Amino acid sequence: MPDKRIGAMGNTVVPALLALEQLGFEVTVQNSSVGQTTIAVRGEEEYFADDPVAVLGLIKLIELRTWQWGATDSELEKTMHKYRLAD
Repeated sequence: MPDKRIGAMGNTVVPALLALEQLGFEVTVQNSSVGQTTIAVRGEEEYFADDPVAVLGLIKLIELRTWQWGATDSELEKTMHKYRLAD
């Protein structure tokens, strides 16, 4: 088992918000009757998700894959097979 582990739990919300601010994002948390949305804006970039940990994941996705983040058909097929995401 790895020595260092982290999971998306309630105790990661505040550190994730602090990390977003540290990265230079203006962060807003909107509450509604259907749930919560975390929005992070920096310049022309806007990221949003149900929680700040997911927002950090989207930021990393763009860092790695750029704004053309979508998977190609062959990437979709290969990855879905690899991780058994489709029957």
